Amino acid sequence: MIHEDQPSRPACSPDVDLAELRTRVSRVEDRLFLLKEVPTQTPATIDALFDRLEELAAGLDRFAYVVDLRDVRRPDARTRARLKERILGINERLVHAGLAVGSNAVIRAVAKLVAHASGFRSFSFHESVEEAKEACRRALH
Repeated sequence: MIHEDQPSRPACSPDVDLAELRTRVSRVEDRLFLLKEVPTQTPATIDALFDRLEELAAGLDRFAYVVDLRDVRRPDARTRARLKERILGINERLVHAGLAVGSNAVIRAVAKLVAHASGFRSFSFHESVEEAKEACRRALH
């Protein structure tokens, strides 16, 4: 179990480097992106993933994305705060976020809190990435 006071890993820890983080964000199709979170999130991993998402979505007035949270652990308070900041930065253009959480009730609860705190206008929870993609496609059309 991760405790709130547990220190985050360093920026890009030895097992997760910047180049690898960038490959975790991809364009699925026009205006739809996939972000595969790392198991142990830090403010630095959040920044790397969102920097890449913003690069890919540059110039788009609206888009949706799927976040694969099936393998993540509960993030610490600093990481949740940074995630909220980064989400607020794209919220204006974000049509929908499909959150693939599998059957992890803890991650679903944390993701729901972050989504509400970040002002997501439209989001949904799914068992699989494919279900989340379909929800995003529906929201975009």
